[in-house]
Amino acid sequence: MTEIILTTERLRVEPFQDTDLPLLLELHSDPEVNRYLSPGLAPMGAEEVERRLDTYIQLHREKGLSKWKLLTRDGNFIGRAGLSWMNAPDGFEVGYSLKQDAWGRGYATEIAKGLANWFFENTDNRFLIAFAHTRHLASLNVMKKAGFTYWFDMERDGVPCTFYRIERHEVV
Repeated sequence: MTEIILTTERLRVEPFQDTDLPLLLELHSDPEVNRYLSPGLAPMGAEEVERRLDTYIQLHREKGLSKWKLLTRDGNFIGRAGLSWMNAPDGFEVGYSLKQDAWGRGYATEIAKGLANWFFENTDNRFLIAFAHTRHLASLNVMKKAGFTYWFDMERDGVPCTFYRIERHEVV
């Protein structure tokens, strides 16, 4: 039986499996999906995608927090979403990356809210971080709609980023 991390009205989140490499390769073969991710407006290499998949699987097994497989409730793969530790600033961050045909449907906002709720129900952390390239207006808008508030701007790995966060008491 498949482990389900969380469900929302239209989505469900499950841990990645070794057999999911083709799904992640499909997601990250789209240059537009990668526009604001490393390596930028280019397909992500198979070696990098495989490294990320291995990391997601290992982190889920060891920590119970990871980037997970994002599916519609009826099982269609639309991307990845989840939680991971980041440094500078230190804290857990929510992240999501959706296939282009899933854009503009409110899925990113729905899963960001769902993950924030899940995070505060399942951890004792005081806040959750979200960030994006300063020019990635769609992602920044998702953060606002999901209840995150502006925190600060800073360069991260040479990229201008805008950081948002949500406090435990702010989750609805």
